[in-house]
Amino acid sequence: MRSVASDESLAARLIGGEADAFDVLVQRWRDRIVDLAHLLTGDRHAAEDVGQEVFLRFLRRPQAYDPQRPFAAWICTVARNLCHDRYRRESTRHRHQQAAVDRASFGPNAETTPPDAASFAEAQEVLREAISALPAKFREAYALCAIRGLSYEEAGKICDCPPKTISTRLARARKRLVGRMEQWL
Repeated sequence: MRSVASDESLAARLIGGEADAFDVLVQRWRDRIVDLAHLLTGDRHAAEDVGQEVFLRFLRRPQAYDPQRPFAAWICTVARNLCHDRYRRESTRHRHQQAAVDRASFGPNAETTPPDAASFAEAQEVLREAISALPAKFREAYALCAIRGLSYEEAGKICDCPPKTISTRLARARKRLVGRMEQWL
């Protein structure tokens, strides 16, 4: 039985010159990075561009990855920084404030009746709007922890703040989301 190589070992192989490791990392991470960038920018096309740029940078300079760090935290940090750079370049506050969730983390099951499906779609849209309305720091903590599943420590490294700050931001984001979603809960 063949074991699955960790992201860290694949990155080390790429640093060592094994180009095939890059393809595996792109397959594993492309959608997640684009989804994260989409949450942070609110623009699907910009998110696709950020996703490409993340991997181009990694391919050009794989040694930029520090093998002492978890690969997930490192690659999410690169994506986050590129999103922030893009925001600064465009200096369009409205774009930065708008975030959307392209894929919901939940959905109606096969047994859902048509009225329930319509109600679900409406609730899903309200949730998207509520996430978009969160302040950027809260939205970022929510995207990293609640949607991407990173720990407070990993998200803290990405956001360059203590894990407790991430915890507080996430709690405040959830409180605001619950307030907006009260009728659906």
